[in-house]
Amino acid sequence: MKSKYTSLVALKQKALDVAEAALIKANQEAESSALALEEAYQLLSTLKLPSHGSLNEFTQAQMMIQAQHREIEESRTRMENARNKQLHMRQEYKKAQIEFEKFSYLEIEEINRHRAKIKKEEAKMLDEIGTMMYKKGWE
Repeated sequence: MKSKYTSLVALKQKALDVAEAALIKANQEAESSALALEEAYQLLSTLKLPSHGSLNEFTQAQMMIQAQHREIEESRTRMENARNKQLHMRQEYKKAQIEFEKFSYLEIEEINRHRAKIKKEEAKMLDEIGTMMYKKGWE
């Protein structure tokens, strides 16, 4: 049974689906950025300064360690941004879900009111038919 809210419910369902897809994508981004940060820390733990050798080797190792520290900071920033986006998408999903549920509820309520109205009309018609049959029986 259709109501005046049916098209709105369908529209809100699409918005909910879009919000859910965005939330899933944000979750994946947060997870991948956390993994990248962990890998960057693991790579840093493998880098060591040479205990002997030329100054060129020492400088090169020091530059690699500094580059890895920069990579860690970039990964940390990406992870923080991804977590903020994840939080934002979670809020957007909750808003879309509330909107969908609100219009679904309104649609169900309108359908129930329409059904009650039909039942009342049917009862009225049955009473009228019963009255007509009763009067016919007396004639």
